[in-house]
Amino acid sequence: MADDILIFDFDGTIADTHHYIVRISNILAPEYGYKTIADNEIEQLRDKSAREMISHLSVPVLKIPAILAHAKRIFHDGIDEIKLIAGMHDVLHDLHRLGYTMGIVSSNMEKNIIRFLQNHDIHIFDFIHSTTKIWSKHHSISKLIRAKKFDRTAVTYIGDETRDITAARKCGIRSLAVTWGYNSEKALSCVNPDILVHTPAELTVAVKI
Repeated sequence: MADDILIFDFDGTIADTHHYIVRISNILAPEYGYKTIADNEIEQLRDKSAREMISHLSVPVLKIPAILAHAKRIFHDGIDEIKLIAGMHDVLHDLHRLGYTMGIVSSNMEKNIIRFLQNHDIHIFDFIHSTTKIWSKHHSISKLIRAKKFDRTAVTYIGDETRDITAARKCGIRSLAVTWGYNSEKALSCVNPDILVHTPAELTVAVKI
């Protein structure tokens, strides 16, 4: 078990950022010319992949890099408001005590992740890696695996979006999907994760399978 590696996504998996990201998206919508998200749409949009969401909101594809950069700056200003997913503090520390190597690979900024973890008294991660690769996250994960000389058969990537599961598959590593984040169980099931869990408490058992 001590040789096993758990790599976590951040937004929606560890940090409860779903509604905060929706708020940021709506703030930026008028400036960048795409649709806002109504309160009664939030839940049903969890069934859509990131690409489907972009199409639904008519987000100008060429403006996506600028939108993401702007969103990350706003996110940083409000980082102290962000809550931890309920139950994750104890689960993460339990996994650490069990001897797993644990890290984060996220499209959020490293300084945001570090600040959040400090705010919530979480000091157990062996590495934190930020990537700008929204559609090709697998490149960043594979690069990290090579740099760390990890055995791919011992690595599990844990995320809350369909693109996380797709990235894990492209890397040749095990995928574990959590249903409390951005994508719904329905959407996640469509991309066939190796493991799917519904509560943080299930993680400790699920990663041993």
